[in-house]
Amino acid sequence: MTTDTLSMNRRSMLRGSITVAGAAIVLPAMGGLAGCSSGAGGSLAGKLELIDAVSDLVIPQTDTPGARLAKVPAYIEAVFTDHFTTEQQDDFAAGLSVFDDMAKDAGANSFTSASAEQQRAILTELDTGPGDMAGKATWQQLRDMTIFGFYTSEQATEELKFEEIPGRYDACAPLEEVGRAWLNRGV
Repeated sequence: MTTDTLSMNRRSMLRGSITVAGAAIVLPAMGGLAGCSSGAGGSLAGKLELIDAVSDLVIPQTDTPGARLAKVPAYIEAVFTDHFTTEQQDDFAAGLSVFDDMAKDAGANSFTSASAEQQRAILTELDTGPGDMAGKATWQQLRDMTIFGFYTSEQATEELKFEEIPGRYDACAPLEEVGRAWLNRGV
């Protein structure tokens, strides 16, 4: 055997060892990533109108767009179907049913058919009620998703005139225009 052949076999062996070691590290980690998707495939059928009404009450349209125009209900539906586990989906759907039950207690057929005053009263009761109140956790989750979905939507940031770095930067301003520069803090 020549030195070149021995060298090539050593390289092949090292390459194979590194591949096996890399696979031993990466494959379990990738298996763990599979647990990140719910795979539950639940549905909010019949509850999207309720979510739309609640999100519109949380962030109504004024001189800026509301949650409806920012498509927050679609965002909430995507979070529900793509990221909630089956147990979370069941809990969320059961919590949404409490909204309708409270509306029936107030004399309406459902939350969406209740008057705006009744809807606000229901949300206020859920917001100020005891921590173990039925539907409170779902209300808090729905409110938080509405706020997050709105403030991260493209339309809301455009309408609110968000400027990541306010002001203007001019690297080549003549000293005559700027004047004498002073230090804001003492040295």
